[in-house]
Amino acid sequence: MKTTFISTLALALLVGCAGSETLTQTSAKTLSDKDRNDAKQDDRGHKPQPMTESRLQQVLEEYNSNSDGELTWAEYNDWRKARFDDTDANGNGTVDTEEYVYEYEERMDARIETERKGQVKQTKMRFEALDKDDSNFLVWQELAASGERIFARWDANQDGVIDQSDPEPENTWQQASSKDASAKDKAEKQQRRAERRMIRMPTTHNRAGVLALYDANDDKAVTLAEFENERRSQFHLADEDKNAQLSFDEYLAEYENRLDAAIAKTRRAAIKQTYVRFGVLDDNEDKAMTFDEFQISGKRIFTRWDKNDDGVISQADVGV
Repeated sequence: MKTTFISTLALALLVGCAGSETLTQTSAKTLSDKDRNDAKQDDRGHKPQPMTESRLQQVLEEYNSNSDGELTWAEYNDWRKARFDDTDANGNGTVDTEEYVYEYEERMDARIETERKGQVKQTKMRFEALDKDDSNFLVWQELAASGERIFARWDANQDGVIDQSDPEPENTWQQASSKDASAKDKAEKQQRRAERRMIRMPTTHNRAGVLALYDANDDKAVTLAEFENERRSQFHLADEDKNAQLSFDEYLAEYENRLDAAIAKTRRAAIKQTYVRFGVLDDNEDKAMTFDEFQISGKRIFTRWDKNDDGVISQADVGV
């Protein structure tokens, strides 16, 4: 077997692209002890990670067909068999490189388009939230007031600099009261969606995003002067007619330019990694991936999710 390191992005994509057990055993109920042991010895891909509540819900939402709160091998196996058959466009029982890449590209573009529409919708909501006087325009004072709140949130020790010395503030989903189950559930679902998002852009919702957006001299810290100067620069560039106020169209256009640049970068990286992934799954390197080869990663992934080795992915695996 080849041993190949796959980046975090490649493995995130690989989870959705692995196959089933064999061409004649698509309804196998459990993994054999040999399959499980072999999978545990297979060190390709990322290292096993803890099963968190968020990851469990993501797995169940994606693969649990009967919504019973647990994922069996048979369910996971059948889901992968259907994916393999969809990828095998010419129906010859194997998947070649182009079939593999084209199938993934089609799914990726559909997902990106959905995410893009959602991001544009959120941009409209942000504009309306910032437009405090309901004038349908944003002036610098409105943007500055928002900036003051952002800077204060991340400059937790109030020393005038955002850096690693500042304690990490709680996220919105963490702040949701345990007494308000519906609010907490909604916040956690929003967190899971954010973690699964394909289009990643710097955001003021985390310190890394704040640094990416406002650390002008790349010293891993953002002073108040840097923060204000960068935001003024963004405002000026977005104000295309230079009338000292932003219409929604101007505000959206500036965001869409950054969004589309992020999408292009994501697509290039994803397609590149899809070719790498095919090479990893094509175990005998004959350029024709069989169902057995497709399934190697499926067994490995399922085994790594099944923390307590009971053959089922469920709440019992969280924290193990």
